[in-house]
Amino acid sequence: MKDKIKYIFFSLLLALTVSGTFYSCKNKTDENGETVIEETLTSGEITILTDNTISPIVEDVLTVFHSVYTRAHIKQVNKTEKEIIQALLNDSASVAVLPRKLTSSEEKYFTNRKITPRVTEFATDAIALLANSRTNDTVVNLEDVLNVLRGKPSGKVKNLVFDNPGSSTVEYMLKMAGVDKLPESGVYSVKNNEEIIKYVHDNAGAIGIIGIDWIVQAPEHLTQYIDEITVLGVDNVKMDGAEKKYYKPNQSNIATGAYPLTRKLYVLNYQTKQGLGMGFEIYISAREGQRIILKSGLLPAEIPTREISVRKKL
Repeated sequence: MKDKIKYIFFSLLLALTVSGTFYSCKNKTDENGETVIEETLTSGEITILTDNTISPIVEDVLTVFHSVYTRAHIKQVNKTEKEIIQALLNDSASVAVLPRKLTSSEEKYFTNRKITPRVTEFATDAIALLANSRTNDTVVNLEDVLNVLRGKPSGKVKNLVFDNPGSSTVEYMLKMAGVDKLPESGVYSVKNNEEIIKYVHDNAGAIGIIGIDWIVQAPEHLTQYIDEITVLGVDNVKMDGAEKKYYKPNQSNIATGAYPLTRKLYVLNYQTKQGLGMGFEIYISAREGQRIILKSGLLPAEIPTREISVRKKL
């Protein structure tokens, strides 16, 4: 029922936009005489801050969104999780895409100002562990990785590589390891996600920690590197008990919970009006947006259904 209501709402939004009756889209001019497009659900200009580790999927959805709604101009700015949270709390941003919700203490800033956010889950992604293809192992024990983060030496894991100390992948893995900060040895950070891929490609023994979106939807110029990188299988002790199995971060393993390193993705909308942020949020969580996510290799929040008409043969 929820999916049906969302689809009806999205279809109505699309139909009304095409017919030109959705809200008022009259152009205005500023003090310099330049045209300003009024902000509605499908028109205007806003900036959406996006977590670096999931930026490819947001870019894909925005490309299609802009092709449908030509009066909408959404600027995607990619930052670390810490930078995005700070921007939200400093009022320098009102719409963000993150792999987590705000904590209760972070949310209190908006509660005190009587701002109720629209928080929309739209997908589940996975954190992938990468190794150089020259490495013999194609699997890794999660506990060995977590021990490195706890500052304990591991004979099986040489070092771990993150994209940035303020990255959401760092926060996720630290929480899983039960520690507050990275150890002084055995863990490195580079400039960005592209550099993780290149570093692992050039350094046998290193394990790169990256959002799976950067592997399944890698920019074309990184293909030559990814072809020589192995995505490691990871064990899931909680699921398997005594029987040791290893799972790759693919759609089916994300859906069943077999792969242990998964996280929900959200659009956090703190706009105090029904603006373009809400339009994007509705689009990415409705049927068309969910289809894009399904094709990307991530797991959509709601699997789009296919309707097949069967005609009786005369």
